[in-house]
Amino acid sequence: MPEENLPVSKHFTLKPLTSGVYACIHKPGGAAYSNAGIIDLGDRTLLVDAFDTMLAGRDLRQTAEGLFERPVETIILTHAHSDHWVGASIFEANTTLLASKTIRQVCLEWGAEMMEDIQNPTEWEEWLKDAEEQLQIEQDERVRVGLENSITHIRYVMAEMAEFQPRYADQTFEDTVTFQGSTRNAELRSLGRGYSEDDTVFLLPQDNIAFIGDVGFFDTQSFFGFCDIDLYREQLLIFQDSDFEVLVPGHGPVGGKDDVALQLKYFDVMEDLVGEVALRGGSFEEAMQITLPEPFDKWLVGGMERFEVNVRYLFARFGGEVPEDE
Repeated sequence: MPEENLPVSKHFTLKPLTSGVYACIHKPGGAAYSNAGIIDLGDRTLLVDAFDTMLAGRDLRQTAEGLFERPVETIILTHAHSDHWVGASIFEANTTLLASKTIRQVCLEWGAEMMEDIQNPTEWEEWLKDAEEQLQIEQDERVRVGLENSITHIRYVMAEMAEFQPRYADQTFEDTVTFQGSTRNAELRSLGRGYSEDDTVFLLPQDNIAFIGDVGFFDTQSFFGFCDIDLYREQLLIFQDSDFEVLVPGHGPVGGKDDVALQLKYFDVMEDLVGEVALRGGSFEEAMQITLPEPFDKWLVGGMERFEVNVRYLFARFGGEVPEDE
């Protein structure tokens, strides 16, 4: 399909990678928040992840069904973080949700917490009010963009609260799953603990394309909040040393090995700067004042909350005393 005729969504950009393979890249201000993928195996359609909201999930479903004129057979979950699977709840039972056993178990835990949270809309209203009030007085553009993103996200979530029911994996796997289609084959592989409790990647060896979920954060900060950074680094090195030329991250634009190398450099820079403060007995507040070099300084725009999470993780890792999170 010519690019000018591709479906358009306010929540994501549909990017053709090769015939029958599309990356769905989230748009700022939209309801997707993370990336997804649409893959035609020739005789069936697969999705990689399903976005952060039912609203974006509906657009994803309509787009995939419109491209290939058939229902989606399977949605693959790359990991358990809710911004990648909430949208799966709008698909019908004839679409299989596939995840590793670990990912399914963690999704169950996250889903229970989510359902408990949305039972209290007053708390969400208070969060929204606080964020709007802070935005009125905030001068730091890096923080302002983050507040604007949070406000947009809260509004999307609140609009769906009454309707949302989480959907969990119908089928689970361990290690690897091979898909054999009429036009291409694919492999789903668990990488185990790293970025999260378990991270799976969807590989298209014939096309040299890999959908790597949140193992990849391109042109934006990684998130260390649930990671084992040593194992996380090993996951990235797999792709730096692989034959895959096109990498679709969980966040950020489609990239390749250069983006993996830059992401690994971010790890090194953050470890060096935060570690230096912690090892000489400096305070957490001092660690929060580190100055990142280019291009990482630009990655802070809209991501100061993620930056704080990363500093907390590394400061504690190097033996520093981290204040309680408010």
